[in-house]
Amino acid sequence: MPVDLATLARLQGRACITCGSTEYPLTPAGHVETTSCGAVLPWAVVACPDHAGERP
Repeated sequence: MPVDLATLARLQGRACITCGSTEYPLTPAGHVETTSCGAVLPWAVVACPDHAGERP
């Protein structure tokens, strides 16, 4: 299934996983997993200062 560019930026750690902000500093916020053709794909995600400490 295709992924839109905003979602891809969040999964690639280039935008806040919660709000999509790209303003720095972005800090590590854990991992999320997606699936593709039965394979589990882990993604290291980040959060903006307003959402740091929240779980994705």
